[in-house]
Amino acid sequence: MLSVISTSALGAPSQLHLIVGGEAYDGPPRFEVSFDGKVLGEAAVEAAIDTGAAGRFADAPDKSPYVQGFAFTIPEALFQPGGEVRVRLVNEAYGGDGSNRDRNLFLAAVTVNGRAVTVSGLTTRGTSADVDSELVGEFLVLRDGNMEGVSRAPAGGWPLPEALADLALETAPAVAVAADTVRAPKAPAVVAAVRRPDAPAAATDTIETASLDPDPEAVPVSACTRDELYNVVGFNENSNDLTPRLEARLDQIIADIGLQKCRVLVTGYSSRQGAHATNALFAIERAQNVLGYLRANGLSFEKAIATGAGATAQFGPSFSANRRVVITVTP
Repeated sequence: MLSVISTSALGAPSQLHLIVGGEAYDGPPRFEVSFDGKVLGEAAVEAAIDTGAAGRFADAPDKSPYVQGFAFTIPEALFQPGGEVRVRLVNEAYGGDGSNRDRNLFLAAVTVNGRAVTVSGLTTRGTSADVDSELVGEFLVLRDGNMEGVSRAPAGGWPLPEALADLALETAPAVAVAADTVRAPKAPAVVAAVRRPDAPAAATDTIETASLDPDPEAVPVSACTRDELYNVVGFNENSNDLTPRLEARLDQIIADIGLQKCRVLVTGYSSRQGAHATNALFAIERAQNVLGYLRANGLSFEKAIATGAGATAQFGPSFSANRRVVITVTP
């Protein structure tokens, strides 16, 4: 049986991420999310497909434009490793028999402190009666407020929040409570990165990394004068691991920024190969791993944000070119 962890042992709030698709009718679907029986907040799937103009979610050959990632904060006092996550549609609407207009939710994945549960681990539970789970591909369907999408804690429980304590995830208040949409920064800011070509891999041997002091707290930092976009390319398929090649590239970036204390936005991407929900999770986790590496290896921040932009093809036709992280550094 999983025990409740005291808040003094946690030391940081926990992060809950959802990957959700939607169908819109007279406005986007809104949902409520709770952890261990306590409501964390509400948010709307603004990217939801317009059922009146564009058809149904299930019929869309490419569902990624209608899927969003959301982040919620779980307060320290509420988190426990065995906590259950529930998602409920709160503004059901239907155009009537014979109408194609409908408002529905499609839950793909739940992540707490970096541990993900995808559709195979999600179930539907009725608020007043038992209901069978309905799937559309890798999405759990939530058609009205009488049912909830449920993710029980995985075997061994959700990880403790220390794993993400140093990663300041992007937050923007939604409805009264801290619910925030981590929609991807769109192409303009990121596409500019391709105008600044990465240093060739061979150059990594000549980059000095003397600024990576083993005790970064003891090293004085200076004001930031950097305004740069860095590409980190080379993630393996179906992986968020930092390979030696990726770490060498990050070491270059750390050396380039040096002791300056800047604002850093780390945006993760995946290719369109594979399932939408899995791609969205890889994008988030790649960004988190990169930011964690920068932090662990001595980089100081004025503000640091890790976010995922999901699947993309904006960096070229090859899958490998789109499995990347873009680091935006500003004063």
